[in-house]
Amino acid sequence: MKALTEKQLVFILAALSAITPLAIDMYLPAINIMSKSLNVPEPQVAISISIFFFGLAAGQLFGGPISDAYGRRPIVIIGLGLFCLSSVGIIFVSDVRILWGLRFIQAFGGGLATVNVAAVVRDMFSGNESARIFSMIGSITIIAPLVAPALGFVVISLFGKWETIFVVLAVYSFLALFFYIRYFKTQNVTEKRKVTPIKNYIEVLTTPKPMIIMTALVISSSGLYALLASASIVYINYFGLSKFMFVVCFSMNVSVMIITSKINAKIVRRFSPLKLLRFGIKAQVFIAAVLIILHESSNIFIIAPLIALFMGMLGFIFGNAISIILEYFPKTSASANALLGVLQYSVGAAAGLLVSLLDDGTLFPLIFIMALSSCVGAVILLVGTKRAKAL
Repeated sequence: MKALTEKQLVFILAALSAITPLAIDMYLPAINIMSKSLNVPEPQVAISISIFFFGLAAGQLFGGPISDAYGRRPIVIIGLGLFCLSSVGIIFVSDVRILWGLRFIQAFGGGLATVNVAAVVRDMFSGNESARIFSMIGSITIIAPLVAPALGFVVISLFGKWETIFVVLAVYSFLALFFYIRYFKTQNVTEKRKVTPIKNYIEVLTTPKPMIIMTALVISSSGLYALLASASIVYINYFGLSKFMFVVCFSMNVSVMIITSKINAKIVRRFSPLKLLRFGIKAQVFIAAVLIILHESSNIFIIAPLIALFMGMLGFIFGNAISIILEYFPKTSASANALLGVLQYSVGAAAGLLVSLLDDGTLFPLIFIMALSSCVGAVILLVGTKRAKAL
């Protein structure tokens, strides 16, 4: 069998990465229908979202060290299998508690699979090349959170049943499993090692240089989660946009991130990942400062593009930061990526909760969290890397 081309590799790994955002967001339009079908209040169905995040974190925490010891391929196959089977099981649930349990299993499987994406890239590439591949994967997977709610709405509109959303997720995960088994034949470790999760995580946590990058990445990206938590409030309530125009404005954020990811993938061969990472975070701080000055403006044509530019700088931050971090952990890259994922979800969830608690009907809570996250992330990165000397 011919070796994977670069485009095929990126496409398959991006498809794996997209599984969890699709599973999180696709069924959001169906929560009301599900609550009626299961004869429970909507909040009880919505609990399954939080349960999903717990399952995702658990899957990553367990899957990372096991993958480092026994190879990526078996863990990805098990994870996709669990995701697919639990998605099928959800189709037949009639009790919300069973839904909670199956969503946890679904998320656990998704965590096992997705935690290995970055590790696979690290196994195959290094340095500037890994940063370029991460940017290419990111430019594809970042589309998933945008299209997922719309896709769920379309599925509900066409078939009228919430169960069809999980049929789609089951088919998607089955196809991802099929292509992964077909094209990823080799084992990533030549010698099986003892599974040592605590040792692996301690190694990551006690290695100063990559932890500086990881902390800066986690904090600077939390502005994205703040936007996700307050997007409808900002665009619909504050600016008074229709649902269609809300989708258009929100799409602008994703479009800019895709563009910057592609730019980063092209220029990372000329400039180091660290240099591009610093540029992205510095640009975030500058844009956030402009937003603070203009936050009382009600002109959507000023604020929306600035928010999109702020989010777009993540195209220079994500791929470069991950490639630098994983360079330090050639044998435990999945563990490092698992820890990164858990920290991102935790801090991001906290940022989203904080912006909701501070909501006062203005733009200030969102802009404040965006500015705070970018400034703290920049200080940690610039001061921390300077003290740790050049990476």
